[in-house]
Amino acid sequence: MLHKEFKNRFNRHKSILLLPIVLIFFISAIISFVQLRQSLSILEQRYGTSVWSMFQLGVELHRFDDALGIYHSDPAALKQLQQRYDILWSRFPILLEGVDAKHLGKVNGATSLLNNTFNTVKSFESHLFDSPLVTPEQIANMQSVLRPYTEAINKLSLENYHYNNQSFNRDDRKIASLQEQLILLIIGLSISGSILLWMVLRESKLNRYQAEHDSLTQLPNRVYLKKALASHCELSDSFALHLIDLNGFKDVNDTLGHHIGDILLQSVSSRLIDRIDREYGCITTRLGGDEFAIIQPSTRNEHDLKKVTDQILRLFEDKFHIGEQSCFIGVSIGSAIYPKHATEAGSLLTRADIAMYKAKELSPISGSALFDFKMDAKIHRRQELHRDLREAIINEKLSLVYQPIVSLESENVAYFEALLRWNHEIHGPIPPQEIIEIAEHYGLANKLGCWIIDQTCRQIGLWKASGFNPLPVSVNISPSMHRLDLAMIINKSLESYGLPKGLIWIEVTEDTTMQILKETQEVIPTLNQEGISIALDDFGTGLSSLSHLQQLPVQTLKIDRSFIRHIPTDKVSSRLVKNIIGIGHDLGMKVVAEGIEDLAAARLLASYQCDLGQGYLFSKPLHPNRIPDFCRDQKEKCSNSIA
Repeated sequence: MLHKEFKNRFNRHKSILLLPIVLIFFISAIISFVQLRQSLSILEQRYGTSVWSMFQLGVELHRFDDALGIYHSDPAALKQLQQRYDILWSRFPILLEGVDAKHLGKVNGATSLLNNTFNTVKSFESHLFDSPLVTPEQIANMQSVLRPYTEAINKLSLENYHYNNQSFNRDDRKIASLQEQLILLIIGLSISGSILLWMVLRESKLNRYQAEHDSLTQLPNRVYLKKALASHCELSDSFALHLIDLNGFKDVNDTLGHHIGDILLQSVSSRLIDRIDREYGCITTRLGGDEFAIIQPSTRNEHDLKKVTDQILRLFEDKFHIGEQSCFIGVSIGSAIYPKHATEAGSLLTRADIAMYKAKELSPISGSALFDFKMDAKIHRRQELHRDLREAIINEKLSLVYQPIVSLESENVAYFEALLRWNHEIHGPIPPQEIIEIAEHYGLANKLGCWIIDQTCRQIGLWKASGFNPLPVSVNISPSMHRLDLAMIINKSLESYGLPKGLIWIEVTEDTTMQILKETQEVIPTLNQEGISIALDDFGTGLSSLSHLQQLPVQTLKIDRSFIRHIPTDKVSSRLVKNIIGIGHDLGMKVVAEGIEDLAAARLLASYQCDLGQGYLFSKPLHPNRIPDFCRDQKEKCSNSIA
């Protein structure tokens, strides 16, 4: 805990720490660079060359004086004297120009002495080269004039030597001082650079950790899972993948709040780590939301796999305690084995996901399923139907049929229910429930619902144009359509075909209405205000239908066919249906009995005062073109029976 607190504090203050460290590093680097340049500049100074040049000048002065003496005793040595003069003359430009002149200029009187000496030497040139013969007197005069300069040059050479020696010593001390400073700066650079490198590596490690771990539970995430699956696949050793989805988690979030939901996810993670990862050597990851994945290494057979899945199921048998709250949640587990079910990570994930949805179908509370290739065929069918359904909606390959709903008292048609049909080119007729499930799963439900409303309005318009006085038509809406402005969509469609309000009714299941009550309670009252009648379909199949009735401002109650089928022979079903009819009437609703197939059931329902009936006894769903004739025939039949 203390380590975690220190880590959090460090993360909060790392930007404050980083600034001075970076400043120290860059300031040290700049100062080191400057001092290194100073050291190189000192080393590049060539004081020693002026000492050597001055020494050479003194030597040449003495040699020239000796040559004068030789010429005095041997006039034939003129050429040798001229050569010594040329050499002496050539020594002065080096000392009067360039680096040596700059160094000698720092010695008092050196420049003046060198110039005077050079001018004196130049004055000898006319005597040595222009006159045919140099007299002894001229030789003696040159020697007497030159000797003081020679002595002065020797003295200057000595002074220059001492000056250079002092400069060397001073520069040596300065270089030594710079070296000491450089050592300290290099130590500073090394320390600050090491800290910077550590911080960069640590930040990189932290970023990599954050990229591969879930921030809420600290479990590895989907990115990590994909890498881990790829690594396990490369090892070619059999292992299992379990995908886990929590059942009932959304209800906890909605009723207790998201903060409780977050704590619950952390509690689930802790149980999985303690009881699955540590005991079986597994790797638990969180994929997002309430989905988890577990890699089970070295899975030799289905028995090994079942030990883990059974243990996971047992973990969720105990309630979760979150502060003063406690709750139960279920779990659906889908499992797939490498390489039995897939040989690469993506396919293994897909097939474990297919198995997880199968587990949900088998048990809505808690259950597990191992992938079977028959499941793969089913999912491929669903994916194919999804792709084709999208195209079918656009190209109007779907159709609607209409089933009459008649009065049990008069047997006149009261209204119709629009039913969806799709005759697939390969798979043949697709059940309406499967169409709706696919549309809901792949986000096509709203588009499909709007298409059904529009096609129904269009058909009512065609009936009206043919002289048939249209009756209301009810359409089924999918659960997700309650988020749309249904009243606006229905009335706008009616208006586009020149039809009055009230000709389109809607039918909703109990699940849909409860979703509406949870999320958008204003939807049903708004529909009522716009003259759109609402029927509660498949009543009795929900888990708490009676408690919902008082919350639902609906006009029509449709009793599910599962209750109607046995009422002529089953007294329990008969009494139950009679009571439902009574409850519906007490709440001011019309009651429709679905699935009436024999006359005995119809007569019994009529005796119970059931208002309307729907089923094959009266008519199967009809093609739109047959509706006007059916209504006329039904009306004539009723008239004849009355007569």
